[in-house]
Amino acid sequence: MKKFALFFTVFLIFGFLIAEDVKTGEYDFGDITVTLFEEREPEPEKEPEPEPEKEPEPAESAPETAEMADLNKSLRENHVKPKFFYIQPALGFGTGISGYRVTAALDAGFLVGSTEVANFYIGLDFDFRAGMVDLILKDSKEFAIQANGVFDFAVVNPELKNVDIWMSLGFDLIYGGIYHEEEFQESTFIYMPAWGIGLDFVFTNNIILKVGIDGFLGMIPDLTLLVGYRF
Repeated sequence: MKKFALFFTVFLIFGFLIAEDVKTGEYDFGDITVTLFEEREPEPEKEPEPEPEKEPEPAESAPETAEMADLNKSLRENHVKPKFFYIQPALGFGTGISGYRVTAALDAGFLVGSTEVANFYIGLDFDFRAGMVDLILKDSKEFAIQANGVFDFAVVNPELKNVDIWMSLGFDLIYGGIYHEEEFQESTFIYMPAWGIGLDFVFTNNIILKVGIDGFLGMIPDLTLLVGYRF
């Protein structure tokens, strides 16, 4: 009978808790102790942190073909090791107010400086010119002796190896005949300042194409075109 009364009392307490909120804690009912805990709402689950974006891996370069490998090897051999000295004979012609004249040239250069972009040479430029001159002389012969400076730029091209910018300055020894109304008067020997500026195109087989302007009679520009070989 005593146990039934205790059970009935606990049943009433739980019914009362359903109807009203009660404080948490321990309650003694004779032989039974009831502990009430505060019900907590479940904590919200944490959202997983986004994974850091991976940088795209660089695309693998295409395998180097045998032809490209040979080309790159040739370019490295030609451009990385500039010549300490070169000599360059050439033959061509000049034209302008001078009319038409045959030109033979001999250039020589010594390496005095080098960078990743260009090489710098200084040397001598010897030019021999022969032709008809209608302005003052006829059957003239010229021998120009000049100091020159050359900026040698390497280029990446399967046919062309270097492009040079050259400048020269010196004096020109001129020998020719003076005519009056188509009659020969006398032979004369004069000298004039000599100068020139232009480009050298150096091909991979060392053939060169020299294009420039020379000073005719010291001050008149004269076009020059020569073909030669660089040793």
